[in-house]
Amino acid sequence: MTDTPRTAPKTSALEIAAFAAPAAPLLALSLPVIIFLPPHFAEHLGLPLWAVSAIFLGARLFDLAIDPWIGGVQDRTEHSFGRRRFWLAASAPVLMILLWVVFLGLPQGVPPLVAGIAVFAMYLAYASMMIAHLGWAAELQPTYHGRTHVLGAVQVAGMVGQVLMLVLAGVVAQGFGGSNADAVHVMGWTLLALLPLCTWLAVRFVREPHRPPQPHLSLGETLSTLMSNKLALRVLLPDLLLGVAQGASGGLFLFYFQFVLRFENAAQTLLAIYFIAGLLGVPIWWWAARRFGKHVALQGALVFGSVTTAGLLFLPPGNFLVVAPLMAIAGLAQGGGVLLTRALMADVVDEDELRTGARRSGLYFGVLLTTSKLGVAAGPLTYAVLGVVGFAPALGADNSAAALGMLSFLFIGVPVALYLAAAISLYGYPLDEKAQAKLHAAIEARHAAND
Repeated sequence: MTDTPRTAPKTSALEIAAFAAPAAPLLALSLPVIIFLPPHFAEHLGLPLWAVSAIFLGARLFDLAIDPWIGGVQDRTEHSFGRRRFWLAASAPVLMILLWVVFLGLPQGVPPLVAGIAVFAMYLAYASMMIAHLGWAAELQPTYHGRTHVLGAVQVAGMVGQVLMLVLAGVVAQGFGGSNADAVHVMGWTLLALLPLCTWLAVRFVREPHRPPQPHLSLGETLSTLMSNKLALRVLLPDLLLGVAQGASGGLFLFYFQFVLRFENAAQTLLAIYFIAGLLGVPIWWWAARRFGKHVALQGALVFGSVTTAGLLFLPPGNFLVVAPLMAIAGLAQGGGVLLTRALMADVVDEDELRTGARRSGLYFGVLLTTSKLGVAAGPLTYAVLGVVGFAPALGADNSAAALGMLSFLFIGVPVALYLAAAISLYGYPLDEKAQAKLHAAIEARHAAND
């Protein structure tokens, strides 16, 4: 099931759907890691806030070195099964074992070191699958809008998985009166059921365009390549800022809605509404990218996100009927950021290939995942900041006014500023549809000359 990039048949809708399937459990996993696992580690497993912060921040800092390295290894892999398909399939069972450990197997009172090793290992397996899948996505369709189409399907599948996680959490909390720990356990079993099925759909039914293995780059050469690619840096900066904003708000969502807005049992439901709206928003940003260009659409999503996040300050505490529709409006921006930064990076890979002669999708998407995870590390950092001002999860709404004020500032003020900074950083971005078409034509001409 391999074809050269020039002779590969047009990808059918069913093939794209099968390809996107692994994004459902993979992106679904990213949600509890940000929102549910840190509180679970603190409240249920009994780890101190400093340990929770160290574990989840340390795991993301570990990714700084490991994600680009994984991408480089995958780029150099030669396998008859296809390099991306091979890594996707090989990483899945390892990730399943580690999912069981982190979501279900860790006992109360577990030593921080043991919990940290389990989380680090889970991140490593997760990164291997994500880089393989995104590298494959960048190569499946070589055109400007074709990549947006593929990555849009990936984003839809991922948000379906995320919404499923939130619906399950809401059902556990409101339908059965369960705890956050019960929700984490249900999410773990669901991920274990979805991951093998969705991975099988992709590796069984989707072709992988054949590309020769790429040359090895040392760490110094890798850093030099990245730092010299100005277009890559233009994409990585807003991705980093977006990740910090989402990490800060995501890690504090339950605390803010339960302790400040007094939604003790409805916070998970409001979070589900927010992400369902994000799923519905994907076609909006998809259309905007085709109409105005990817970077302009991304700027629009960021500005919209900043305005709606600022509006959270004016939500009436405890009034579900008013807050629910407002959360739906705010959630529309969720589908835009990840989709469009990945679609932009896929075009950057073209520019790198034309300049260097090497196709290094794994490397560039590994770095993109690194900046995203580094940004999301703001979530654990906010726990450390809250600890300094005396915030204690066990006190709930009885925390001091200063502690709750810092919670509000970290949850709302920081993301608003970062969304706007990310939008400004994209001003004058040069790689639009016409520029990418010229790159693609030049690459094809080079391939034809080398045949």
